[in-house]
Amino acid sequence: MKLKYTGPKELISPHGVSFKRGKDDKYVYIHPAIQIYNAIHHDYEKDKIYTLNIEGKRLNDNELTEKILQLKPELKEYFDEEVESIKNYLDKEIESINGLNEFTEDEKKIYKNNLIIMKNYRIQRAFNKTVYTKLIEIIVDDIFIHKLKEINAPFNERFWHIFQTIQGELSNHNHRSIGSKLDILHDDDYLSISLKINSIG
Repeated sequence: MKLKYTGPKELISPHGVSFKRGKDDKYVYIHPAIQIYNAIHHDYEKDKIYTLNIEGKRLNDNELTEKILQLKPELKEYFDEEVESIKNYLDKEIESINGLNEFTEDEKKIYKNNLIIMKNYRIQRAFNKTVYTKLIEIIVDDIFIHKLKEINAPFNERFWHIFQTIQGELSNHNHRSIGSKLDILHDDDYLSISLKINSIG
């Protein structure tokens, strides 16, 4: 599979399909997460501050997929297995509708059809989330390897979300808990986000 935007979280019932506002596809965070990865993935000199200009050409879906698959050779097999697992789960969910006694036979038929119609949407959305989650793990691996103390980024909703996800992964990375603090920095008219990371031994 390749990365592709789907949309917000779906709500499926015998009465139709709707979408939950505020539960956007993780796809929207993958490109900025790659920018963070590019900013921190390099050799370091002690006590030196590094900056990266995040402006530039945005990767298309094929380029973005290839970029992520290049990070670790085993990712393709991992993602393929995850997609198969997602497909199997959704197939079982569709079949399970037959056993729901609270619905009439017509409602069951409609419910199953709605699930079938939305199956590819849900597979893509789950795949995007899997890629995003793995990318965060790779970023945190780099934070541990280089014992980074602070990462800054421009203030916007997507970087804020990514930094929060990194915080969560830091607190439970390979059963190791590292604390961190997320702040908004004000510098004249410029806002940035600062993730300060507790000492990594």
